[in-house]
Amino acid sequence: MNSLSVWAWMFLFGHLVWATGFMFLISWHGYWQELIETLAWAHERTPLANLIRWRDK
Repeated sequence: MNSLSVWAWMFLFGHLVWATGFMFLISWHGYWQELIETLAWAHERTPLANLIRWRDK
């Protein structure tokens, strides 16, 4: 392995750690739940909603 590939792996690993940490940071604030609820709300207002419906539990 040359020095360039070592730096490339460090770069990729650093971004993986950053992205994973950021994902957990925003999940603590209910970000994913809000995103899913927003998508469901928007889906109910499209013509596609007449064809595809899901049932609540």
